Amino acid sequence: MEGQLILDEKQKRLIEINGHLKNAVHFGILGHLDPGGTFDVRQEEVSPNHWEITFLKINMKGRALFFKTINVQQNEIRSHFRPLPETLTLVQARDLLQKQDAVPATPGH
Repeated sequence: MEGQLILDEKQKRLIEINGHLKNAVHFGILGHLDPGGTFDVRQEEVSPNHWEITFLKINMKGRALFFKTINVQQNEIRSHFRPLPETLTLVQARDLLQKQDAVPATPGH
């Protein structure tokens, strides 16, 4: 595997890790991952001392137990974190989520 690791030295936190498989990775008789697979994971401090993954991109292929094909392609971007009141009830949280889902996404956001 080849890639890079970026740390926040002050807070001793992982900010980003990414890489690609130069060679196949074998797990004995359990299977293998093909060379060329990539991953990129980033996290950031979304509030004081609270870190969240904000970007995740994985592209891996391989085989498991001789027969099953592994094909993982996952892309996630998470943003717009904001604190909510500690007194928020489950019903209020549900209503907020439903209201959020009803708002159409703005291009570029």
